[in-house]
Amino acid sequence: MDNTDGWIEPSTDTEEFFEGARAGILRLQQCDACNTHMYPLKRRCQKCGADSLNWCDASGQGTVYSYARLQREYHPRHAGRLPLVIAWIDLAEGVRAPGNIVDTNGKQLKVGVPVQVDFETDPAGTAFPVYRLA
Repeated sequence: MDNTDGWIEPSTDTEEFFEGARAGILRLQQCDACNTHMYPLKRRCQKCGADSLNWCDASGQGTVYSYARLQREYHPRHAGRLPLVIAWIDLAEGVRAPGNIVDTNGKQLKVGVPVQVDFETDPAGTAFPVYRLA
C-alpha cells in the first residue's frame, strides 16, 4: 500500500483522492489523533502511529523543492508534452508530493518558487494533479 516513489495510482484505496481530483480538489490523508497530513497513501500516521486516517481537502499551495526537465517520454501521459517539467512540491500542509509543472519550459523555475495545484484529465478520464506557477 505504501508507494515509495510518491505516485498514487487509481484503486479502491485511493478513491477519495481521485474523486477530489475530478472535482478540482487536492485531497490528502490526515491523522485524526495528531492532525498530521500524509502523502502518498498510508495505513498508519507517520508521526504518531495512529491508524485512524481520513481524507481532507488541501490548499493546493506549495513551493518547488526540486525539479527536472524530461526530454523523452517515460509514460504514455508524456506523449506530445515534451519538454516536461517534473517536480517535488512542498505543500503548505507539510508534505512533499511529486507532480508535473505545466505551462512552463522550466527555464524560469528555481527552487522555492510558489506553485498552485491544478488538474488535468488523461485520455482514460482519470484526473491528476499538476502544478502551475503561482
